[in-house]
Amino acid sequence: MTQDSPASLATLLADPVDTPFDLRVSDGIVHVSGDIDLVTAPRLENTVRGAVTASTTVRLDLSGVEFFSSAGVTALENVLRDLPGGIEAVIAPSPRVMRTLTILGLDRSVPVVADAAELAPR
Repeated sequence: MTQDSPASLATLLADPVDTPFDLRVSDGIVHVSGDIDLVTAPRLENTVRGAVTASTTVRLDLSGVEFFSSAGVTALENVLRDLPGGIEAVIAPSPRVMRTLTILGLDRSVPVVADAAELAPR
């Protein structure tokens, strides 16, 4: 793939080199950093599902997320459909991420807080 030619979806899915992304689960919090897009959304969904199953509910920390596509919202909606109440709250989305969550209505399904301190201790 060169800078002059657009990448095909198949190429991006096969080699997501340009998609920085990391997931980590600790103490009922799923920490996410990087971009959530068509390539990374399935990993987000699977990780959140696994964490919800393991600890009843999770808090989703998006403080390290720079880009959140509609594919990410769909992934979280899938979790909420199958495991109602599984996501207790979304923590610290950037203004850009918050805009996506608001436009696509996820903020009506899950509480969104600026800081984990706003939540009751576990």
